[in-house]
Amino acid sequence: MSDTILDVSKLSMHFPVHGGILSRKKSIVKAVDDVSFTIAPGETLGLVGESGCGKSTIGRCIVRLAEPTAGSIRVMGTDVTHRSQWRLGMLRRSVQMVFQDPAASLDPRMDVRHIIAEPLQVQGTGNRQFRRTRVSTLLDLVGLPQTAATKFPHEFSGGQRQRIGIARALAQNPRLLILDEPVSALDVSVQSQVLNLLLDLQRELGLSYLFISHDLSVVRHMADRVAVMYLGKIVEMGESDLIYHNPRHAYTRALISAIPMPDPTRINHSAVLPGDVPSPIDPPPGSAFGRRINHPYLEATYGMDLTPVEIEPGHWVAPDPCAISLADLAQLGIDIYQ
Repeated sequence: MSDTILDVSKLSMHFPVHGGILSRKKSIVKAVDDVSFTIAPGETLGLVGESGCGKSTIGRCIVRLAEPTAGSIRVMGTDVTHRSQWRLGMLRRSVQMVFQDPAASLDPRMDVRHIIAEPLQVQGTGNRQFRRTRVSTLLDLVGLPQTAATKFPHEFSGGQRQRIGIARALAQNPRLLILDEPVSALDVSVQSQVLNLLLDLQRELGLSYLFISHDLSVVRHMADRVAVMYLGKIVEMGESDLIYHNPRHAYTRALISAIPMPDPTRINHSAVLPGDVPSPIDPPPGSAFGRRINHPYLEATYGMDLTPVEIEPGHWVAPDPCAISLADLAQLGIDIYQ
């Protein structure tokens, strides 16, 4: 058996932009560009970054709701990157997704029993009695009463709807869950309940998670490793403690400084980044982060390979002169004056 549940290598997802009278392709949106990472059995990888950086697009590519432009996706050693939809049965059983908005992801015309049993029915798993028993087991597993089976989504709160979505994702006993901001649409008081449920399920079932979020305080609670994205690329990745206690990339430091502190007497000095994120439509050459802050070393990054490299054991960072210190560049053997 492979020692990784998921292996994403050089994944890219580009969307054409059409315009004009004949609707010809004018440009390309590089939503995800040359992204690589792995997830081990029982591990949680937190994927963080501001809105529009490509986090959710990666999740949709992994479950093949979107067809990747380039790169490879291997699930338990099997390449599923360009398999036709009718040959994706193994992927559907092994990898499931929990969506951001629990209300929009549940069919309002189906009761909970049919919502949870639908993956079993589509995959042809078991008979009707098996499915009813499985639904009952899953309701217990996510902390919902048995009476919930005959109700409809509109009869539940947001947290309960998300529990239904989690139960549906678990129906086929998957090995990996793609959690696309699973608590961002919930009240703060409910978020901790759902997060603790996910941790309990991971310990009980041995699940692996790709936890997509823009909230670093939530990711810190959940993730074993963290990958930070900026404009379609991973700029820093490593074990959670390394990222939070010794961030090397300036963008990571800015995100961490923006985490609100639960102390009304403490003034939070956030690192405010100047400028705006460059457009992902035909992005300009060089460092996208350096262009945002108009860094004096920007021209030195033209033509540079900014793929993350290992700066210390288990800690990877993009060798960007506009974002990391000169000491870190020297440690990586990079001289911008050459």
